[in-house]
Parts: sequence; C-alpha cells; structure tokens
Amino acid sequence: MTHRPLLPLPDYQRIFQVIYTVLNASGIAATHRSCIFFAVAGTLILRKYYDLPATISAGCMALMVDEKSANVVVYGREEDGAFVNDSQAFHAWVECNGWLIDFMAPIMGIATREDGYDFHVPSRMLQKRLENGKARLGEIQRVGEFFISHESSIAESVIDAQSIQFKDLLNICLTWYRRPPRPLAGISMADSHGPTKVLTLRAPSINGVW
Repeated sequence: MTHRPLLPLPDYQRIFQVIYTVLNASGIAATHRSCIFFAVAGTLILRKYYDLPATISAGCMALMVDEKSANVVVYGREEDGAFVNDSQAFHAWVECNGWLIDFMAPIMGIATREDGYDFHVPSRMLQKRLENGKARLGEIQRVGEFFISHESSIAESVIDAQSIQFKDLLNICLTWYRRPPRPLAGISMADSHGPTKVLTLRAPSINGVW
C-alpha cells in the first residue's frame, strides 16, 4: 500500500531550509553534525505550526542509498561486528503519527564524505512509515529501505547538555518559520561575538524522495 507522506515536499523543504540557514548563520554549529538540533527544531515546528504530536527519537539508523553498490549509510559505531549507539555515536530524527521524518537527510552526504566514505548520497527528503522499517540492519536490500533502533536516554541526555545558544537558535527557527506558500518574514540574528546578520533562506536543493 502506498501512503501519501505526512508532510508535502514544499513543507518538508521549508522546514529543512529554515533550520539549515539558522545553523549556518550561527557561526558556532557544525550544521552537518547537528542531527539533534534538526530533530528538536523539526519537532517544535510540527507541534506549533501543524498541530501534530511530533516527538524526538535517537539511536541507530541505517539507510540504503545505492542499491547497485550496496552502499548503506549507518549512524552509530561498529563494535565487535555490530553497530551500537550512545551519546557519542547516534542519530536523531522525528517521529509523528506513525512516520519517521529526518529533516537532516538532505545533507547526510556531507558527513559521509567527511568520514571517508567515497560514495554519492543524493539530497533527498526522508519520510518513511515506521511500519516499513526492517527488523535488522542486514535485511536492508533496496534503495530507501531503512532500519532504526531507539535509545530514549540518548535524546534526553544530549538535549539536557545543550547550551543557552541551542535554545536561542531554536527560538529563531520557530519565530521565522511560516507554512508555505506564505513568505518568510524578515528576521535578523545578533550576539556578542559579531555584527547583526539578516537571514536569507539558503540551503541545498532537494532532488527527490527516498
């Protein structure tokens, strides 16, 4: 059975673009390593602007990105032949109404290349029905198939450890966001380390759907 995504592509893209732009403009974030921020900001936007019961999840995630070469992006750490996750090796995503939504997916290829994996990861939207996830990583065979394993304590501990700047950037995302097709209002960022920055929506284009 084919399910219509919970979020239309324009809405997913707008949420991704807002979060990406704010992180990049901050000057303090490694945007392609900020999965917990993407998850928290995405969750809050879905709750505030869509009245959806979104929640934050964290743990291990794997996604087949190239079937011909059997390339699978795995978030976690390999230990004794198995992938495990903890506060130093994990991924974070959003869950809502039976859906997995990863607002960081369009830039996952940046971290993959930085980690030394020489394969192409397209910039795509990632929304999947949770019921379609594989029970084990080894069952992933086709492009877009995925595996997730939760560890609730990871999200709690990582969020609790965030700085006041983390919360300030979240507030900027929530203040700036508007549901498409409404245009975004003008907004600026400022801190004690530099001049005021007028935010302009700039983020990689999304070229498809996983």
